[in-house]
Amino acid sequence: MSPKKVLLVGAGNIARSHAAALKDTPGVVLYGVFDANAATAEGLARDFHIPNVFDSLEQAAASEADTVHVLTPPDLHLATAMPFVQAGKTVLLEKPLGVSSAECAALRCAAAASGAVVGVNQNFVFNPAYEQLKKTIASGALGKPRYLSYVYEVPLRQLTARQFSHWMFREPVNILLEQAVHPLSQVVDMAGPVRELSVLSEAPIEISPGVGLHAACQASFACERMPAHMRFHVGSQFTVCRLTVVCDDGVAIADMFANQFHTLARTAYMDPVDAWLSARSTAGQIRRQGFAVLRDYVLAMAKLKPRSDAFYVGMKNSIQAFYRELQSNGRPRIDLEFGASLVEVCEQIAQGFKPLPAPAQAVAMPPANQGELVVLLGGTGFIGSYTTEALLAQGYRVRVMARGARNLQAVFNHPAVEVVRGDVKRREDLERAMAGADYVINLAHGGGGADFAAIRAAMVDTAVQVAEVAHAAGARRLVHVGSIAGLYLGDAGETVRDDTPPDPLPQTRNDYAHAKALADAAVLDVHRRLGLPVVLLRPGLVVGAGTSPFHGGLGFFNNDQYCVGWNDGRNALPWVLVTDCANAIVGAMTSEQAVGRAYNLVGDVRPTAREYLADVAQVTGRPLKFVPSSPVALWLAEMGKWLVKRATGRRVQRPYLRDIRSRGISAMFDCSAAKRDLDWAPVADAKTFRQMAVMVHAEEPVA
Repeated sequence: MSPKKVLLVGAGNIARSHAAALKDTPGVVLYGVFDANAATAEGLARDFHIPNVFDSLEQAAASEADTVHVLTPPDLHLATAMPFVQAGKTVLLEKPLGVSSAECAALRCAAAASGAVVGVNQNFVFNPAYEQLKKTIASGALGKPRYLSYVYEVPLRQLTARQFSHWMFREPVNILLEQAVHPLSQVVDMAGPVRELSVLSEAPIEISPGVGLHAACQASFACERMPAHMRFHVGSQFTVCRLTVVCDDGVAIADMFANQFHTLARTAYMDPVDAWLSARSTAGQIRRQGFAVLRDYVLAMAKLKPRSDAFYVGMKNSIQAFYRELQSNGRPRIDLEFGASLVEVCEQIAQGFKPLPAPAQAVAMPPANQGELVVLLGGTGFIGSYTTEALLAQGYRVRVMARGARNLQAVFNHPAVEVVRGDVKRREDLERAMAGADYVINLAHGGGGADFAAIRAAMVDTAVQVAEVAHAAGARRLVHVGSIAGLYLGDAGETVRDDTPPDPLPQTRNDYAHAKALADAAVLDVHRRLGLPVVLLRPGLVVGAGTSPFHGGLGFFNNDQYCVGWNDGRNALPWVLVTDCANAIVGAMTSEQAVGRAYNLVGDVRPTAREYLADVAQVTGRPLKFVPSSPVALWLAEMGKWLVKRATGRRVQRPYLRDIRSRGISAMFDCSAAKRDLDWAPVADAKTFRQMAVMVHAEEPVA
């Protein structure tokens, strides 16, 4: 029998997990890939040796592929999957099946008409710890199962990254479809179809002006085989993903994230002895599994054993089960009906949500005076929203280019603000956005990549393209916002000034810092080459309302609780309030003295890492810990990892001690030129700084 030809539609991060799993799946071959972003599709094809890259969805649907994996965002599932379902192909959709029962019904009707087989990748159902739990329950070793409890508490990176245009924030049910389908898939698989449910909803939170989120709820289910209860919370600080099944003669517990399973059962001995033996048994189970997880991780990193983390194993098991069941039964167990039932349960839970707060009014601004037009690239982010407010306060018209234009903050609803969709990597999008621009402010990051060549293309080449298009559009000024990361900051006895050049040895720095240094130089080169008036700004560690207090300038955080510092944490750090940063950007637009120059944006209040984190801990009430470290020790640890990866054939960047010293930011800053030329007056009062940088993160009582 010839292998099944598999087509991947969508080439993002999840596609790489599918491609890797398919490489380990017998009876299939990676045949083709399609993505609206051709470069992303070509990168996936190159890395996984996929022979065909299709130019359109129509071309992909007409291909010889036998099976199609739909890996697009959930709100595109229906439109993406429908051509393949109608063509009678076998389709595996990433969860959820659709974003509404109506979409699920449409797919079911199309599949019934064409005879297409459709499955849903609910990888939690194939999590290794969960599979152990199922096997134990099925064996009867703990007696009859009577009750299921699930605690699902997870962080949400889209919250800390302020990606409020993400589809999961558009409707109250979407957060359930994005996250709750994971625990619900296991609830339904173990306890059976949901017959009825009740919901206790916590009050929604306003994550941004005008944008609400139902972050937490509790749901009780009457299921076919046993009752169940779920605690659901996204945006939590401590991750818990634990399923407990209470049986007549014991308890089974599976921890999906830790990839651990253990049981609690009685022994034949008296209660005090039983308590001791049970505790010893539980500790032994957890200790052995914890060691196994660590061992397998190290061996996988050294490529001495296949990847075995819970996410990948669950993904691989799900995909392989899909193809195995197709071969044996003609259809998968996790099929259309299963996926549609989860969407229906999510909708029922959402019906029990408390109402969202009334939409916030747009930020009060002076009436638009139809003044000069400022084009803001990457303007819907943290710094961009404050910059927009500052521009409006000065009477400018603002055109913001963003990848998405939904669920934006209230300031972007101002009549003097125009939001256009576009990608800074696409020249035609830039030309359309900058048409008629008086000034251009570039806050766009440009993205990243798997290697430095890709990162350079995204950050350096994109910055040059922005400058060239701004010149062609006749813009009077380009304000390019970079980062102090492009400077070398590791000398304690040195003072960094505005005329300090980018790091002369960028190749000894991490890829981000390397690219930032090159981008700064490249933008100034466009100024000299084309005569475009350019001002380069390098903000320090930007803080304020709307971003996470766990800044990478302190060190690297483990679970947002333990901060491993870049050094002993006793040196003053270059903090800058986001409002001060926005004011400097506006000032740079019109300052004649600033043309062709670079300025570092560092405020006058500069607490150390220890002082800042202690203050955050006091305000938030969390037991945050700063762990001092030695740059040499950090470098040696990174070198050890690098040597292992190199020995296994991986292309990874070499760590440099010089880079780690620079991350510690031991140098001092003199920003007198920025204050003079930009008419800049950053906050100098420590109490005001604390109020605006730290107190804004105090947890308020739930309304």
